[in-house]
Amino acid sequence: MSNASHPSPEQLARLADVVLDLAHKLDIRHPDLRGVVPLTGTEIAVIREIHRTPHSTPTQIAEVTGLHRSNVSTAVRTLETGGLVVREQVPDNARSITLVPTAKAAESIARINAYWVERLSTTPAEPLADAVAAVDALARVAASLGGH
Repeated sequence: MSNASHPSPEQLARLADVVLDLAHKLDIRHPDLRGVVPLTGTEIAVIREIHRTPHSTPTQIAEVTGLHRSNVSTAVRTLETGGLVVREQVPDNARSITLVPTAKAAESIARINAYWVERLSTTPAEPLADAVAAVDALARVAASLGGH
């Protein structure tokens, strides 16, 4: 059990501000990513979850992302139209489907990851190492917050 005191409201606000600033600077709508299917925030949340957990159901994706099931369905239709996701029938259950990313989605995600690596590689080694050391803690914070 940790003896760490709870951060102050100012520290928490600063954490959120820095995370949002970093996210803005890693925005995937950069010209270097031409050819990657443009997506809304909801569509990005859905494709990220499908990529992380292939064969998830739309209901599972809604639960994990905190999105309404109807918004997930709308996003899935757009992702299917863009060739990024396919539906697969669940064996022995004609009414259920799971979602799987396509090769096009994997290629797009690889290009985005390469762009992020390139952007982050310009950071001096010491602050970058500190940030990498904080990744697991930040992931636990994100997981503890649940969906939106």
